Amino acid sequence: MVAGRRVTLAILQAALIAVLALVIAALGLALAVGPASNVYPVGPLQPLSSRHPGGKVFVRNPELSEEFEILQASGIFEIVSADQAGKVVELHPRETAPVCGTSLLLTWATNGLVPATVPIRSTFSLTLEEDGLACERRFVLEAERRTSPVQHLFRPFRRETRTLGAILASEYERGRK
Repeated sequence: MVAGRRVTLAILQAALIAVLALVIAALGLALAVGPASNVYPVGPLQPLSSRHPGGKVFVRNPELSEEFEILQASGIFEIVSADQAGKVVELHPRETAPVCGTSLLLTWATNGLVPATVPIRSTFSLTLEEDGLACERRFVLEAERRTSPVQHLFRPFRRETRTLGAILASEYERGRK
């Protein structure tokens, strides 16, 4: 009877030590790497009705690298050289609305142990020229940025420009209807 109790007590102690070691390891990881963040769409996304519905375009200013990557990731246009395209796209710098950081205070105070979600809103605009006519298009990209140490696990698999490209494609498709 006493031997059985000792075994049970030893198992409970080992389980408690394992749990404490896991908590300490998680805290150490959070303190070592700090919080990371990822961008996620707000609400469901509308898929494009066809591949490259905007047709073939030449991008006049690909030096706006972030905007260019977002446009490429969207799949709206097939980006080709100037001699293959009938349309020309000129990108404009993305405008990002200011964000209230109140929800991040607890996350910062706990070094990311308590996760936070912050809404982000930006405007993606471009000028599309076809047959001498220019038309400016503006798309509002609404997303949320989640910040926590757990985001480090998902960060290698997700790029912010890819997510914003999917949101841009969804907004483009909604505007066509």
